[in-house]
Formats: sequence, C-alpha cells, structure tokens
Amino acid sequence: MRVLIVRLGAFGDILHTLPLAADLAAAGHQVGWLCEDRWLPVIDGSPALRWLHGLPRRALKGGPDWPWQRRSTALRQVVRGLRRQHYDVVIDAQGLAKSAVLATMSGAARRISHRRPRAREGAWLLSHARTPVGADHVIDQQRALGLPLTKGRISGPWQFPLPAWEAEHAAGERWLHAQGLVRPWMLNVGAGWPTKVWPRERQIAFVRAAFDRLQRSVVLVWGNGEEEALARDIAQQAGGAIVAPRTTIPELAGLIAHAGVMISGDTGPLHLALALGTPAVGLFGPVPATRNGPRGCGYRTFQAPGAAWERRDVSKVDLGAIAAGSVVEAAAAAAAEGSGR
Repeated sequence: MRVLIVRLGAFGDILHTLPLAADLAAAGHQVGWLCEDRWLPVIDGSPALRWLHGLPRRALKGGPDWPWQRRSTALRQVVRGLRRQHYDVVIDAQGLAKSAVLATMSGAARRISHRRPRAREGAWLLSHARTPVGADHVIDQQRALGLPLTKGRISGPWQFPLPAWEAEHAAGERWLHAQGLVRPWMLNVGAGWPTKVWPRERQIAFVRAAFDRLQRSVVLVWGNGEEEALARDIAQQAGGAIVAPRTTIPELAGLIAHAGVMISGDTGPLHLALALGTPAVGLFGPVPATRNGPRGCGYRTFQAPGAAWERRDVSKVDLGAIAAGSVVEAAAAAAAEGSGR
C-alpha cells in the first residue's frame, strides 16, 4: 500500500514523526512524505521513505515576492506531484487546517488523523479515521497514527531511519580532530521559541563549571546569526568553549554524532541527538519533558516552572531555575551511561 505522511515541519517535529515512517515501512508499506522544502534535508535519503515532496514555505505564507498567482502555481505543482504517486492512504501527522487540506488534495482515498484536541482548527473533520491520544510522549502519539495500517500492532523501541550522511559524519570527525577534541560536550545555545532558550548567564556558568570541575571543553552549537553572536559572546565570557562552524542540518548531524553529550533546550538539535543515539540533557520549560523529552539510558531532562505553551514571553517561563551545576552533573551521568551502551 502507498502511504503519504503529511508533516510539514518543524525540525524536531519531523524527527518525532520518523518512527511512524519506520513502522509503516516495516509493515511493508511504501511511504512518501510531504514537508516544507527547508526541512527536506532531515529526511532526504531515509531508508524508510520512497518519495519526498517539498512544499515551498512561501507558498503558504505569501509575502511581497509570493503574490497569490505564484503561490497558486506552486501549490498546483505540489498537488500534481502528490497525485502522480496514487497514494492509497494519507496520514495527517500535523493536525492543522493547512495539513488537512493538503492531505485531502493528495487524492488518497483514505485519510487518517488525530482526534481532538490533538488535531486542531477543524483538521479532524477532513479525515475518515481519527486516532485518540492515548500516550504521553509525542513520538508514541505519532506512532499511533499507523495502527490502522499495521493490524493494530506497534511495539518495540523508537526507530529513527535517518539518512546515512556518511560524508557529513566524516567531516564532523575531521573538524573535531582539528580542534583536538574527542567526544566533546556540546551546548546548543538557541531555540525557535525565546522561552526555550536557557538564559545566557546560565550557559556561561555551565561552560565554566564543565571546564573547572571536569576539564571539559564545550562546543557551542548555533543555527542563525543571532545564535552565532550569542555563542561567541558565551565563548568570550566563559573560556573553555569552542564555537562550532556554520552547518547545514546534515553537517550538524555529523558533529552531534561524535559528541559525548548534547545539552539543549527543546529544539531540533536535542531531538537530533536522540535520533542519532547521542547522549543528551534536555532543558524544558513551556512544553512538558514528558511529552517531548528524550528518555532511556543516556538521557536526562529538567523541567522549569512556567506557563504551558508560552512561546515568547520569557517572564512567564523560568528556565533560569535550572542550575548550571545540576546540568553539569546530569551531563556527566548521561555521557557515562551512553559510553557504556
């Protein structure tokens, strides 16, 4: 059976949905995926996927360079690409109006989605089968969408069918070797939501404590210009830190794969570490760690107090309540567990 997954973004959400693709492929289905084109590198080359469809982000959001005629043309091209594959089933793994409409336009005869409240904006109204939310963790929630196609059986550990990224892994190892580093600790300095960013003062204190207590140099990972400036500021203030180079997502994976442990807020690099099998410590605030956090041997999470699902107002989420010393201890424990696996 040909099955299309619609999960448009973002970085971490796509990683959380990859185990669903693994389950479907293991059940013998041929799987395609529709996402925003900027996230295609996360899944391009995944052994679980046969077809990839990229949606230009501006086709949904518009803007001065994307008038409605251009947006309409881009959307028609995407829909034609979906319909050429003659999908039997489409799974709306996003649960929003835009993903539900695209799932409907795919031409698949059968549509599966989450039930309310996991599906929002009326998305469930366009599906034929609606999966109830019976699990705490988002990965298990996504895997449950495959139950109607796997005879109701999904078991076993999470599987992340990432691309091989062999050249990027080799390049990451070479860069670390050039810095004189073997299995270094890595700290991701930013996040998509301001409320998910560990305060600058805590990050500086962490780098200092890691070096003073354990003689651990820390590689600072960043994703945009603002985060790069923060990383360089932390490195200058703390000492004992090395700023990572600019990376694509595959190149970032090549670095994280060789880390002793990744420390990060609830954002893409943290979830990429889990998918790669790299030990990690997750720092959570507006989203529960029980829902999004890594779990198992080699993983630790902290939960800060604050308003649930608050994206921007940092006064409502106290990520500063997570002490640097506690994170150093957790990172050492996670790294030790991970090295013994």
